[in-house]
Amino acid sequence: MALGETRKIGFITLAAISAADCAAHSMNSLGPFAVGELIKSGQLTTAQAGLWSSVEMLSYAAAMTGIASHVHRVRLRSLAIIAACCVIAAQAGSAYVHVLWGLLGLRILSGCGLGALNAVVNIGASRLGQPVFVLSFVMVVQTIVFSASSLFLPYIGDATGPQGIFLTLALIVFALTPLMRLLPDTASEPQKRLQDHHPMSGQAFAALLAVLCYTGGSLAVWPFTERIAVSVGLTPMSFGSLSAFANIFGLCICLVGVRLSQNRASMRLLSPAIILTGVICILQAWPPSGVLFKTAFSLNYGLWFFIYPGLVGLTCLVDPSGKLAARSGGAWMLSQAGTTLLAGCAGNSGHYMWVGFLSFLLCLISAVCVVFIKPHQMVAP
Repeated sequence: MALGETRKIGFITLAAISAADCAAHSMNSLGPFAVGELIKSGQLTTAQAGLWSSVEMLSYAAAMTGIASHVHRVRLRSLAIIAACCVIAAQAGSAYVHVLWGLLGLRILSGCGLGALNAVVNIGASRLGQPVFVLSFVMVVQTIVFSASSLFLPYIGDATGPQGIFLTLALIVFALTPLMRLLPDTASEPQKRLQDHHPMSGQAFAALLAVLCYTGGSLAVWPFTERIAVSVGLTPMSFGSLSAFANIFGLCICLVGVRLSQNRASMRLLSPAIILTGVICILQAWPPSGVLFKTAFSLNYGLWFFIYPGLVGLTCLVDPSGKLAARSGGAWMLSQAGTTLLAGCAGNSGHYMWVGFLSFLLCLISAVCVVFIKPHQMVAP
């Protein structure tokens, strides 16, 4: 079934949207290495690093929310290439700028580019059809790219500091940009634009709230995971190996997700998986030992590759135009910006315990929202 869907959509299109997906999530997966180096080098305090990350996320959210309002006019190829150039410029610039306000300005540019790239992925998944399959497939590619990156980034950071990390992040996006030229560059059909003025339904609101609460909760302390790892005795190299393992674990879950993408019964697993993530977040934010941190980190990372495609797939099923999917990406970054800023402030006191409990509460709300959404009742808003 999955192979048949791959052939139906086309490997070239899937490769192009996978490249956009890898670029869009480069800071989500590899950002902790940059944050760790900025704190270790003394350029930023933990609270400033939280602000630094939050500014990027807010820009990410603003970009996706703005694009959602014009979803039917989006030309995927043009938007992806422009966005990739913004990210490359921001990451390369961050290698040479050391003033806080300059770094924050470059995070705005980076966030706008990353948000636009994620909009390309979500809108593209809706236009191609089979959104859960497409999102699961591109995340398989993402895990392979980031597994390799997680292994060599710690050594680059050790040898060159923040400068080398940022230049490497810029190089990764630069290498992916040519593939984005293979994306289709046409807007939606005019008749589909008539859906733009429909009010948001209860199903749509529940799907959006589910994404907002899950992403904000599960990723609250994510930018600081390297620092938490150090607090329980892991070296940067050990954390890099752990990240690579977590990516491989996520890859396995992605492959299962691709196989199950046509089975709506798999959606029943979403709520239990989100609740489990909430429990895991407590251990990841406040680990009693290195072993429990490694376990919590790997499970949270791996479950993300099952839960996130499922949640965004729900938004695509509720609204096939892709508008709600683009909004969901903005909701993700808006919620994570708030919880990351809170985590950064909490980190100044040396621990993230209360952030972990907040993560559990947010995941619980998300799970309840998913229960409210009934697949057989899904209609475009």
